[in-house]
Amino acid sequence: MPASPPIALPPADPRAPADAPLLVVFGAGGHGRVAADAALASRAWRGVVACDRREQLWGSELLDGVPVLSPRALGDLPVPWQLHVAIGDNASRRREAQTLLAGQAGGTVLATIVHPQAALSPSAVIGPGCLLTAHCVVAALAVLGEGVIVNHTAVVDHDCAIGAWAHIAPGARLGGAVRVGDGALVGSGSTVMRGLRVGSGSVLGAGAVALQDIPDEGRWAGVPARQTHDGVAA
Repeated sequence: MPASPPIALPPADPRAPADAPLLVVFGAGGHGRVAADAALASRAWRGVVACDRREQLWGSELLDGVPVLSPRALGDLPVPWQLHVAIGDNASRRREAQTLLAGQAGGTVLATIVHPQAALSPSAVIGPGCLLTAHCVVAALAVLGEGVIVNHTAVVDHDCAIGAWAHIAPGARLGGAVRVGDGALVGSGSTVMRGLRVGSGSVLGAGAVALQDIPDEGRWAGVPARQTHDGVAA
């Protein structure tokens, strides 16, 4: 791997708590910008840096004041720091989180980012490494597993349970007591009716309306949602 450029950390945010750690957002793409923007708005970290495996991005900025580092540079960061993996693809996000945590000594942990304009019930349970973006809703007694994304304007209603590394895409709507399995994708603008289950590893297409359970690894689309083959509803 080529040598990393010198690390220039952003100045400490005076609005953050005095003992706040540094945040590393892994993934210097569009989703990384969303995560970094939410983290900066939350004022929960003394500073935010990005990291990416693509050499051409090293030394650039993800957002103003958010430098992009190489993975090698993580070992030179002042401790403590926390990690948030900002990759939209569920399998890649989980894999990178496991790889990066395994390679770090000193107790680095996954950080959950909650935008200040997210509506989060005090009774909701949020796992490590989650991202709750602006104007999303996570209602009473909802439970989010590790690494879940609840994207812009998505609604996770009361008593829902979202499995690890799932993604509730922008504008999606989950009725009360919906169960979403590990690694599932509930597509943009889609709707899952109350009490249904979206299976692990499954995909509900954009704008679809689920009126029945979706099995594990299923691919469903349309209104009402039906199983698809090569993107065409059966």
